[in-house]
Amino acid sequence: MGILRKWLAGLGAIGALAALGAVGGPARAASIPESADPIVLSKLDWTGQFVTTEVAAEILRRMGYDVQILQTTQVPMVDALASGQVTASLENWYQQLAKLYNDSAASGKIEKIGPTGLVGSEGWYYPAYVESKCPGLPDWRALAKCADIFSTADTAPKGRLLDYPAEWHPDAQKWIDALGLDLVAVPSGGEGSTAAELKSARARQVPILLQWWEPTWVATEYELKQVELDADGEACAKAKTAGIETHKSFDCAGQGIEIGKLVWPGMKDKWPAAYRFLKAYTMKNEWQGPMAMAIETEGKKPEEVAKQWVDQNEAIWRPWVDAATSD
Repeated sequence: MGILRKWLAGLGAIGALAALGAVGGPARAASIPESADPIVLSKLDWTGQFVTTEVAAEILRRMGYDVQILQTTQVPMVDALASGQVTASLENWYQQLAKLYNDSAASGKIEKIGPTGLVGSEGWYYPAYVESKCPGLPDWRALAKCADIFSTADTAPKGRLLDYPAEWHPDAQKWIDALGLDLVAVPSGGEGSTAAELKSARARQVPILLQWWEPTWVATEYELKQVELDADGEACAKAKTAGIETHKSFDCAGQGIEIGKLVWPGMKDKWPAAYRFLKAYTMKNEWQGPMAMAIETEGKKPEEVAKQWVDQNEAIWRPWVDAATSD
């Protein structure tokens, strides 16, 4: 508290009270940060997650916390959360590594603190111009007749489905086999490399098929359309017969995709106000989308678009802070 006292003295009594009340109630604001140690937020490997993380970081800093951001991938992130090296991860798509997330939460190694707020979907996608080259799309059965148009030098005569990165543990090939399609799932290098392939394909009007998700700037920028894999239940039935855990894939169970927030279990005791804030913190598709587009198409930095959003949307986030910092 010595540093805080010196800071308050430098501000003067009136200035200090104003600063402490800037983003929260004065009753608890005087005790923030509860620990001088930095809160470490995990930044994963897609642009939307950058946005979700940077907006939270900006608000936490305005509350008075020291915040650091650590770039990682999903499996190491879970281990880091369990050890306390990472404090929170705020946009996690649980179906990708369901067993790891669920087992870690059940054992108390990590804590789930609620949904992020995004409405997600995933599946197979293609640019709109492909429909003229594959009549019958978006019905998945059309792929049985035109799989070869997606072939590459490495997959010919079969078509290629550009898959998620291998470290995301995708199951697209299992689906392909279950549906009897002449496709080969080839892991991508991630969001950036996939966007580059889409850009090249669009310029040449070359067919491309990929495993993808929404919300994401890529789907908007490249006018992606989703293959209808379960319009009548046949595809999900075939997948289930093949032993695929269909409740985790393509919304076969009709429950939607769970996207949630994770924290180190010790956070609630070490930084209780920050913990309460993150429990309330929400990100929505319509907020994230424009920020992600600004990063990828206008060259803006994630922290820049986050600061701008926080500056312009105090009416949204202030109630979360007030509730977290008032008695």
